[in-house]
Amino acid sequence: MRVSAFRTGKDEISRLFVIIPAAGNGTRVSDTENKLFMSLAGIPVIERTLLAFDQFLNRMSRRSVFTMQTVVVTAEENIFKIKRICEKNNFAFVKDIVPGGETRQESVWNGILALSSLPFPPGEEDVVFIHDGARCLIDQATLDRCLKASSMYDVCAPSVPVKSTIKQTDKDDSGAVLSTPDRETLQEIQTPQVFRYNILVEAYSSANRRGRVATDDTSLAEAIGAKVRLVEGAYSNIKITTQEDFAIAESFLQSAADVPEEKEPPRTRDPKSPFAPAEP
Repeated sequence: MRVSAFRTGKDEISRLFVIIPAAGNGTRVSDTENKLFMSLAGIPVIERTLLAFDQFLNRMSRRSVFTMQTVVVTAEENIFKIKRICEKNNFAFVKDIVPGGETRQESVWNGILALSSLPFPPGEEDVVFIHDGARCLIDQATLDRCLKASSMYDVCAPSVPVKSTIKQTDKDDSGAVLSTPDRETLQEIQTPQVFRYNILVEAYSSANRRGRVATDDTSLAEAIGAKVRLVEGAYSNIKITTQEDFAIAESFLQSAADVPEEKEPPRTRDPKSPFAPAEP
């Protein structure tokens, strides 16, 4: 059983890999339209997510040599739509869009396999972010903290303290309270969840062999003995799950509109991108 090691923090991360699972059908939001393509203040949810990573890549590239290769995992019927979004925005960092599985866990595994098939796949010590496609308000400060933590820890994830009192109930009777955990010890886990590539592969391979199921990626790392470190997240980094979440997200966007944004230099077309727009 592998135990993760604490790192010195002196490693400079210059190459990042990202898996964006976006294969859910979003039926809790709408029966007719996938939530990924529903408009949030004029921009589809999945496009907002990719724009956040595009901004992150541009910021990191201005500081030093930095590359980012991304795989989006989605339902078969959504692949063309996401490809069009990538073409429109020239998201050169999106290297592949692959079909998802029946569960999020299966979709992430498909993303891991897709990373291994890239022309320049990750090495054992490379860093992989796994970020929910429906967490479209991921902020740059949280991405910065996750990247910084990845130079010190093998596995980490952003989180925020739980605000409400939590009751643990009987699995077969949700009305029967078993205990009340101390709220001071509880954290709500967010994404991106961050891994060294070799540990990510080991955690998922072990889960596949043992039939282990988890609702988040770091739980699979814990199961093989890896230590997970939490870093500061943001309450605005919500996952769009219900119709009410759109209203909450819009309120966060309205608040952020009053804060001046860092201006990005104009983006030029990358002819090597698989999703670069065609020449006129």
